[in-house]
Amino acid sequence: MQLLSSNVNLDSFFDNLSQAQERILLLDYDGTLAPFHVERDKAFPYPGVKELLDEICQTQTTQLIIISGRAIKDLIPLLNLNPLPEIFGSHGWEHLTNKGKYTLELSDSHLEKVLAQARQHIEELGLTGLLEQKPVSLAIHWRGKDTETINFIQSQVRRVWENLESIENLELHDFDGGLELRVTGKDKGTAVESIISNLDSRETPMIAYLGDDNTDEDAFKFLKDKGLSVLVREHLRPTNADLWIKPPEELLQFLGKWKMACLDK
Repeated sequence: MQLLSSNVNLDSFFDNLSQAQERILLLDYDGTLAPFHVERDKAFPYPGVKELLDEICQTQTTQLIIISGRAIKDLIPLLNLNPLPEIFGSHGWEHLTNKGKYTLELSDSHLEKVLAQARQHIEELGLTGLLEQKPVSLAIHWRGKDTETINFIQSQVRRVWENLESIENLELHDFDGGLELRVTGKDKGTAVESIISNLDSRETPMIAYLGDDNTDEDAFKFLKDKGLSVLVREHLRPTNADLWIKPPEELLQFLGKWKMACLDK
């Protein structure tokens, strides 16, 4: 574990966590709890992660929330947690409460047509097998492909999607292993903001957010001075996070420390 902020003392954080009245653990999925996998429906958590999450939930002292770019329906079988925690999917556009209530905040027939147009372009290029359809976005994945294929995808897809981005309420986002065209207005930072704004407690909660790629930076930025931001990846990159940990060993250590803090109270 490597501290990236001089304002953070990790020992003090976990000491305060053990005394906290309210604890909130916010977790990205792909690249954070689970290694990337070319076959995305096989991207299961690192060994030991599910068990630790179950144990943290069983303490009934932590609000555990998953915040992912994936669609919620694709996350549920991978998480395999019972009961399911609260989940924000599709970068915050989808929400599933821990009571099972599901909401999708966007319903725009025009944008649906534009996304259908973007999908049609992918189909014409013969790249449908690399496409991920989400409720409010499209993502093209090139993980595991050779350089020539990646360059082809980059040039052909980016050109058309950038044109759609310039005339519609859409944004193009690079992520680790692909490109995503999604509706503007929500991101992982706004998801964290909504969680904090809806807290009932008068006590200051202890919060940590764990994420790995550029889409998590919105959450890191929002959490500045409000909680601990943790970058989870093999290699360090420029980031707004306070702490860098390498999965899976240091991820398991962090989750284990969180669990012990819950039990210390």
